[in-house]
Amino acid sequence: MSKQAILIQCHKNPEQVNLLLAALQHPDVDIYIHVDKKSDIGSRLRTSSQMHILPDKYRVDVQWATFSQVRATLNLLRYASHHGEYEHYWLCSGQDYPIKSIDEIVRFLHSKPDANFIQIWDSKNSTGGGTENNYDKRTAIYFPAFVLGNSTAKRIAKRALVELTGGWNRSLSIFRRKAPDNVKFYFGSSWICLSGEAECWMESYLKSHHEYIRFYRNVNCPDESFFQTLVMNSPYKDNREDYLHYVDWSEGGNSPKTLTIDDYEKISGSDKLMARKFDLNANKKIIERLKRNND
Repeated sequence: MSKQAILIQCHKNPEQVNLLLAALQHPDVDIYIHVDKKSDIGSRLRTSSQMHILPDKYRVDVQWATFSQVRATLNLLRYASHHGEYEHYWLCSGQDYPIKSIDEIVRFLHSKPDANFIQIWDSKNSTGGGTENNYDKRTAIYFPAFVLGNSTAKRIAKRALVELTGGWNRSLSIFRRKAPDNVKFYFGSSWICLSGEAECWMESYLKSHHEYIRFYRNVNCPDESFFQTLVMNSPYKDNREDYLHYVDWSEGGNSPKTLTIDDYEKISGSDKLMARKFDLNANKKIIERLKRNND
């Protein structure tokens, strides 16, 4: 029976990451860990023979809303696929924690060997008759590096560029980019789980379509479109189900709600396998409760 690869991006709170790693221990699971290049927590992670921390040359300084997030994910996927053959490649964060036990997770993944678990939001603009929205805007125009990021100056510069080119809900034709390889764009959560076949196809496609990566280097929040667009323009577009994470966006803003013990009933009642995001320093009780359930 094929193994599963769980890919983890982390940058802080090694104690919390270690709790996650312990919860994911299973004979049928290998774990690959990308520690943000600007972080020093790697030496404090408790690893085993089935855990692999990416060497320094594969580490990326991940910055919000930039291609660095995609690059870190690609490095994880490639490193894992070159070190083993896996049924699925599941991207998770160091601020995640499983809702189900690792035995249940492995059984579920084994039961759906061909499925790609990925959230998909259609692009209204590229259908020809829909109204463009702020997701379409992310790929419609060229975003230079100096406007991409989370600083106040970059946010102001990005907003000025958006208004100059037609606003969030339309893009003037003079500024509109041509899609690489005439793909139709899709969007969704970064937290994907790809089948082994789809991951292999993706690597092959990217090797022969360098223009795709070049295009996405100047997309706003590319990690929420890069893999969705690949899957939906691939032979595997019909082999997909919704993504495996429980995430609460009820507070609005650019980041999901930090889950607490008050969210336990909603989390435990979900049909998802993993939840995010948690902060051990802010609310340890919720992780302890989920841990007791999974033991």
